[in-house]
Formats: sequence, structure tokens, C-alpha cells
Amino acid sequence: MKIIKVKTDSKNYDIKVGHDLLGSTPLKKLVSQKDILLIIDNKVPELLINKLKNNLKKSSSKKINSIKINASENNKNMSYLAKVYDFLIRNNYSRDCVIFGIGGGITCDMTGFIASTFLRGVDFILVPTTLLSQVDASIGGKTGVNHKGFKNMIGTFNQPTQVIIETKFLKSLSKLEIQCGLMEVIKHGLIADKGFFVWIEKNLKQILSLKPQFIEKTIKKSIEIKASVVSKDEKENGLRAILNFGHTFGHALETIGSNKLYAHGEAVALGMLAATKLSESSSDLNPKVFNRVHSMIKNTGIKVKLKKKIIPKELIKLMQSDKKKNNSQLKFILLKKIGEAKIKSISNEMTIENAIKNSLFY
Repeated sequence: MKIIKVKTDSKNYDIKVGHDLLGSTPLKKLVSQKDILLIIDNKVPELLINKLKNNLKKSSSKKINSIKINASENNKNMSYLAKVYDFLIRNNYSRDCVIFGIGGGITCDMTGFIASTFLRGVDFILVPTTLLSQVDASIGGKTGVNHKGFKNMIGTFNQPTQVIIETKFLKSLSKLEIQCGLMEVIKHGLIADKGFFVWIEKNLKQILSLKPQFIEKTIKKSIEIKASVVSKDEKENGLRAILNFGHTFGHALETIGSNKLYAHGEAVALGMLAATKLSESSSDLNPKVFNRVHSMIKNTGIKVKLKKKIIPKELIKLMQSDKKKNNSQLKFILLKKIGEAKIKSISNEMTIENAIKNSLFY
């Protein structure tokens, strides 16, 4: 087991990474004599859930209830969350409880949001079950729900008490889910660590096949990069925004596809291509970088072309409704070079439109 310590202004906590952790990781200090609610994505394997439940019983938890959710972007909203709040109230949960979120990024987002708002805040522990959530959504305390088709428009910053990353879950994932998770891994290398990006290039085949030493290093290094950024800027007042590389384009692609056409990782992959191309015209990035990023994404198996024709101006209009807008300008994360990113506001729509066309239309 590897332990990564996250330090933020509001809370310090451990992220535990390993194989077969759910039944063995010490929980007594966190859950003894407390009421527990497990919020579980209904796609999570029951066998691993039972290991966690047995561990909770051994750790002297009081009542242990679970509620299964259908975690999807279309259900990630206030009306769907109401049934969880109703369950908590109906079963007399107090502020001295612990909520576990067990599932992918959507489950992590929803659990963090519920925990931060129920009775003005209760403890929560995340057990991310997808590669994407293990390297991204479960780290850093950003929570959010969608509103009227726009992603994460309502949310909070709320750090967990602990994150338990069980690599056994990865065996239950589809090939696409592994590919999507790797997009966030690639992003971390691009914005903060050239050496890590090069290592991914060299070992992509082994990572995709989930060879233990390679996938554990991938997860651990990716978490360390994100945790380092979050510790310096917990509430995204500046530096933390670099973690949104590719996401301004990506979120708009998800919205234009009604959250059905593209999985999050697929949209982020296309978004990173557009942001890399935009970096050439707006950040003097070497054009060869685009070819490397394009090649790496393609080699994961993710499609590097649009699934459906779009009008660039419509995509830009959606981006202007996104929360990253700054007055009349759109804020983008651009690459100076591999391993170094910057934040820049761009008002010239033609520049953005050309980046979309030159990255996604060929």
C-alpha cells in the first residue's frame, strides 16, 4: 500500500493506493460509533462492497445503510440527490455520521456535495472505482452537480476525510473506461511533469493492460501531481485552474452531445487537442507537441475525430456559458511546453474557431 498525504488549508488527509485494501485498511479511528451511509453506484461489484461492509462492522460502526444510485450526468442534479437527503433525514442521521461514496467521478462529485450540504457538513470518505475518478475526481475536494444542462454549475469545495483507492476495481472496467481515465493522466503530465509524460509514452501498452507495477505508478504519480497543485491553491483562485486543461472545450462538447454522445474522457481528449492547437497561436507552443499529444491519445484507442459534425461558433457559445468565462473573454489553459501550463484569457473568437477546426476537423 502506498500513502499520499494531501495538505490543504481546510483539511489534511491520506490517499491510500493498493491492491485488496477494502477489507484491510484501518477505519476504526474514522468510523467507530458512527452511523454510516454508503452511496454506491449500481455498477460497482457487490463482492468488493461486502469486503468494505465487513471492515466497517469490525471497526465498531453503529448502523450501516447503503443506497444505490444510477450515476450518470443526467442524474447528477439536485432533484435526483433529493432521494439521498430524504433517506438521511428519514433514518435520523446526525452530523456525527460518515458518508462513503463508492463509484466513479459522478458518484464522488455527488457524495462530496451531499456531505458538504447535509446538516451544513458531515465527514465523507471516497472509494473511487474507475481510473478517471482515482486519478482526478476523488482528489482535491471539488464537488458539483449539473444544472439545466451545464456541468457542475452548483457545487462546493469540500475535502474528504480519506480516499481509498482499490486497484482491484479496475479489472471490472470496460476498455473505454480505462482509456477515459488515461486522458486525465496524460493531462497531468502535459501541464506539470514532462518526465511523466515521456514515461507514459514509453509504457502506454503496459499501462493499458493494467500491469500492476505500471498502473500503480501511473495512479500514484498522477495523484501526486494533482495533490501538489491542490495544496497550493485549494479553491481555484489561480494555479489550480491549470487542472482544467482541455476541459473548457471538453465540457462544451459534452453539452452539445446532451451528455450522451461523448464520455467525459472522450470529450477531454478532444478538448486537449483543441487546447494544444490553441497554444500554438496563443502561447507560441512548438507545433510538434500537437503531433505527440495526438499520437498518444490515438494510441490509447480513444477516437481523435468528432463523432458528429459541429459548428465551431456554437461550441464557442456554449463555452461562454461555462463557469470559466471572464467578462467578455474566455479563459483557457494553454501549454508553454510539455510540463508547463499557463492561464490566458482570449477574446478573439476567430483564434478559438481556427484552433477547433485545425485540431478536430481533419
